[in-house]
Amino acid sequence: MQKMLERRIEQVHKILEQNKEEWQTTYDKQADVILDNRNLIDQFTRSCRNIEHLQFYLTEVSTTPPNIFKITIRYKGQPIATIEITKDNSYITTEEYNENNKKEFECKIQLKDEEWNSKKTQEFIEYFKENMPIKNKGNEQARIESVLLSEFSKTSSSTKILTGIQPIRIGNLYHPLPIHIKSNKADAEYINILTRTRVRKLTIIEIMKENQTEESVFTQATDKAVFLLNLMDSTSGDKLYKIMGYHGRKPSRLNIKVCIAIDEKLSSKLKKFEPYTIQYGVNSIEYHYMYFREDKNKITSIKTSVNG
Repeated sequence: MQKMLERRIEQVHKILEQNKEEWQTTYDKQADVILDNRNLIDQFTRSCRNIEHLQFYLTEVSTTPPNIFKITIRYKGQPIATIEITKDNSYITTEEYNENNKKEFECKIQLKDEEWNSKKTQEFIEYFKENMPIKNKGNEQARIESVLLSEFSKTSSSTKILTGIQPIRIGNLYHPLPIHIKSNKADAEYINILTRTRVRKLTIIEIMKENQTEESVFTQATDKAVFLLNLMDSTSGDKLYKIMGYHGRKPSRLNIKVCIAIDEKLSSKLKKFEPYTIQYGVNSIEYHYMYFREDKNKITSIKTSVNG
């Protein structure tokens, strides 16, 4: 496996070098927008601090006003609304999800460019306070990601199963980080669970799907780690380090952890292994495993090498 991953790292490095200028410029501009408008994110997250039944994802950073940020609201991993943030206000829209909200959750409240602090918006937010099941299975991968993020986000060690882990957030917003390796945008992938683990290590948690092989999930996770290392070594690296909540200058050598996570019910698909490290220039990628149990949208058990 290690030899295969070493070859993959070389392949991805060559691809990233070929279109380096394009993706570097994109991320550098977006980093500037986040830093210049951090007050808008902080203001918004303060307004939804007590909305614990929903999750908020920063899904778009625009370099062309008036819209600056796009936020997706999810319930149990399923998107239910989007929010556009401008310099002056925040607007919520459900248009894209009206049909699904009605089918999955019997929600008939529809919003279009409604002000975030309006009464109608409040009714919509309150509707999802009920612990509603998802009628159809929905996006199962997104649901599991949501459950894991909720567990990792806990701040009290008395209720937290795995201590020493916190998701990387911008303000209080989760941020699925897009990676640009494939030229076809339809095949775009994201680092959906980016965390900080002991000791202050950037860690990608990659969930293994039922239809995946060990080789495919390790390859997928490695692609993301190589992209992230290149991104952190780019012109926007120091800015991103600050945006991710770190203090001081970015280290000249980075070690990124990759943790393959799998539901214990599928444990036969991924054997436990001794953590190992692959060198990538001055940087390195460290591989770990995680087995978790989940019941009724709650994580009940975690066994992992990530903080060992």
